[in-house]
Amino acid sequence: MCGSRTDAIFYNNQYKAGVGSRYNRVAPTVLQLNCRSSQDRGTAPPAAAQIVRLALKALFCCLISSAVAQSGPSLEPRQTAQTPAQSDKEKEYLLLDQIRAAIRNDDWAEASRLSTRLNMAIFSQRPTPSRISPDLELDHVELMAGKDATTRTALLPRLARTAFGAHQWQKAESYANETVEAARHGEFWWTGDAVHQGNIVLGRLALARDDVQAADRYLLEAGKAPKSMSLTTFGPNMALARGLLERGERDVVIQYLEECRALWTADRGKLAEWLALARAGLKPDFGPNVDY
Repeated sequence: MCGSRTDAIFYNNQYKAGVGSRYNRVAPTVLQLNCRSSQDRGTAPPAAAQIVRLALKALFCCLISSAVAQSGPSLEPRQTAQTPAQSDKEKEYLLLDQIRAAIRNDDWAEASRLSTRLNMAIFSQRPTPSRISPDLELDHVELMAGKDATTRTALLPRLARTAFGAHQWQKAESYANETVEAARHGEFWWTGDAVHQGNIVLGRLALARDDVQAADRYLLEAGKAPKSMSLTTFGPNMALARGLLERGERDVVIQYLEECRALWTADRGKLAEWLALARAGLKPDFGPNVDY
């Protein structure tokens, strides 16, 4: 791509007549000033020469960009980021306002948490050249996990979720059981995610088999998970809770939401809102927490 852009620029007559002449006029002037200042000081430090070279390089790049924008062949970018919907923009503006308020109040922990959420929201609007299939993603995670326990155990929650997303039910159940079992052998930084995500996957599998009672048990076990950074920041997974609400299991979901108060300390009132809606017999909009 770089080669094609360069060829298009250098073979353009307007570039040769315009940008090239401008660069030829500017470059000697800058070099002459640099040499003159070097003579005044005796010798020029290496850093000064390097700065001048970088400045010239940046100037040359700007002139090239100007030439491309103003004339010559039309070089369309391969991809452009998709424009977010108005509702997504409003959420991002709100996050930005909350970050400013947290900084004004010297609440740097809250500002950091909100900036992480804003970064994820913006990152979700990135251009996607090709959507990776769930099966290919599962192969990728399995390759990263390998057989070594040091690398594998931390990736077990992701393995279970990815296998479930790929509709590979046997692998999902196997990985979820392995995830829950690994969490019993000590408490590490990934233990909370392992307990939570492992039970969520097992519960969703049970619900797919119409075993509602087992799904209820797994949901409550997921709510008893130890704290973790991701659970504290982004909150618990609500996919199983939403499924059980659709089956009329309102009391169990309310109990789960109550348990999640100890996990999601930075919920910004979301849990209270969801609890109020669930108690009123309504179905809350769990938003991105369905995918966490």
